[in-house]
Amino acid sequence: MGRRGAVSVEDFREHHRAIRDRLARRSERALVRGERDHLNALIALLEGDLLVHARAERDHLYPAVDELVRKHGRATATMDIDHEVIAKRVRDVAAVVERLRVSEGRERSAARGMLREALLRLEALLDVHMEKEERVYVPLIEAHLSVDERRALLEKMHADLTEAGAERTLDARVIPRPLRHEEIFAMFRRLDVGQSFILVNDHEPRALAFELSREHPGAFRWEDVERGPLWRVRITRVASG
Repeated sequence: MGRRGAVSVEDFREHHRAIRDRLARRSERALVRGERDHLNALIALLEGDLLVHARAERDHLYPAVDELVRKHGRATATMDIDHEVIAKRVRDVAAVVERLRVSEGRERSAARGMLREALLRLEALLDVHMEKEERVYVPLIEAHLSVDERRALLEKMHADLTEAGAERTLDARVIPRPLRHEEIFAMFRRLDVGQSFILVNDHEPRALAFELSREHPGAFRWEDVERGPLWRVRITRVASG
């Protein structure tokens, strides 16, 4: 993992990439060909390289990181990354659902397979994310917060969930720029008349307002909620079309 005395962050990334690339290749061969040698090679990689790598991280990398986090970091930073990837997985599902709505025949069958794969990826990530919360965070809360403190915490979370249920939010900043308008339009098309969502952006979305007016004239109401440095716009569907 790099020359002795010259290890860098990129060495860690390269090692991860190598494992993921080998796993992708061996998985493809096992799924497509399914011969004994391909199946054996897949299991050898999983039970060998992958689990050995995981044990090495547990025994050596994580203790070093624990000390660094205590001095310089934030213990829940990795969970924020989980949330970012969960949001991306949700957008992937929404994009495939949009494709499934308008497709027919073979294309519809392919889109259904893509939806199954996108949902499996989301479910796998959610399983691990929630397991971490329930095995690490919940016991800490139960052991070290009073009943009143736990109740106050849950009430704050429930208040956010209630608000989110009433009105959805789409943060354009986390969507890759080439896909941004496409995903915003897809969100609008999923609205029933009377429903709305809050669009969050780091600049005034004038071009989007123009495109929305051109594609859906008279079908929406545009309300500025916050104007700079962060922009929040409420977009409400007022008519079909």
